[in-house]
Amino acid sequence: MIRHISALIFAQLPVSVSRALVSKSGRVVREKGHKPKQLLVDVSEVIKHDARTGIQRVVRGILPHLMENPPAGYEVRPVFAERNREYRYAPITSTCLQAGVQERRDAEPATADFGDIFLGLDLAAHLLPRHQDQLYGWKRRGVRLCFLVYDILPLLHPHWFNPKRRKTFDRWLRTLAIYGDDLICISETVKGDLQAWLSSRYGLSKDALRLRTIPLGADIDATMPSTGLEPHHQAFLVKMEEVPSVLMVGTLEPRKGYGHVLDAFELLWQQGHDINLVIAGRPGWKTEPLQQRLRSNAELNRRLFWFDDASDELLKALYGVATGVLLASEAEGFGLPLVEAMHYGKPVLARDIPVFREVVDNAITYFKSGQSESLAKTIHTWLGALSINKLDLPRTSPTWSCTVKLLLPYCGIDGTATCSNRNGNPKTSDL
Repeated sequence: MIRHISALIFAQLPVSVSRALVSKSGRVVREKGHKPKQLLVDVSEVIKHDARTGIQRVVRGILPHLMENPPAGYEVRPVFAERNREYRYAPITSTCLQAGVQERRDAEPATADFGDIFLGLDLAAHLLPRHQDQLYGWKRRGVRLCFLVYDILPLLHPHWFNPKRRKTFDRWLRTLAIYGDDLICISETVKGDLQAWLSSRYGLSKDALRLRTIPLGADIDATMPSTGLEPHHQAFLVKMEEVPSVLMVGTLEPRKGYGHVLDAFELLWQQGHDINLVIAGRPGWKTEPLQQRLRSNAELNRRLFWFDDASDELLKALYGVATGVLLASEAEGFGLPLVEAMHYGKPVLARDIPVFREVVDNAITYFKSGQSESLAKTIHTWLGALSINKLDLPRTSPTWSCTVKLLLPYCGIDGTATCSNRNGNPKTSDL
């Protein structure tokens, strides 16, 4: 009851004040015989429904590896929360990350003690703030609270998101700022955005929280890939190889630039260029006009193809036969399709934004934001150069195994991890 009242008070005070009070909370010595220590991994979203977006791929890339290769001295325990129920132990295995309603209902409450670690791997922005009293209780007992931060775009670019999403995200980040020990970002770009927000909006000093960065993996086969390749898919894949085919991957969102690209391709088609535009991405928010435009387009299933529920097996096949991959996002936290494309040795044309420069530097071709006519010309020139110079691109990209090796020390688990970073250069993480 006391911790519940305290958590409610913290939610009303300025973040810097609340964090200071939480940090001064008493800590309980670890109970004797409570071995081994626990690594509690949040799977609150994926346990109910795997939307197979980028964040779910991260969960599927990291969690099975942790469960199959637990760090020395730790037991990896997936946990989940629901709107009106605190964190419980998730009834899942490393080969099945989902559970039915009854299994979730019967799950045992999660307990944590001094030396345990909570890792907010899944993005449960609408759930975490509802359980601040549990976080506070864990914090008082000496549990280390670590969270992955994929981006803070709903706060930086609210016009791209629904009002409810923006409000939820604000409450989530505030919760991290009060209770978090370590915030682990997926790029230096996200880290910079986050540090600036914590300072300007919450008044936190640069050393108030430990902010770190890890790369994401590109090997789809290590993410419990879904299957599903139909006979008509095989025929389509053959057709993709007959003419230049440009692939775009990602949920349809306002920031992804799909409308801009479609404008450019419609110009190219009007000019008589025989080029395929292939989209693999589920329908997203605030894109209903774009979805209707795609579904009613005269080139649909002729030179425009939209796979709105592609399996990972189909996605890998699309990467394999595509002439090149196009990313037109105006902002990203990382850009998984970028490293996945390079993993499959595919040329990439991407909008020139800082995070893409960070992830792959000069290994790809960039285009500047501008009119559709300019982009159409750039695409035509790029494809023309590819037809003349068949590029033999090195397939160097980070793996999910590397991601986990770098993640663990940042969560306070002893060790030094060395592997290649996103550009293929050695990177060492020391705690």
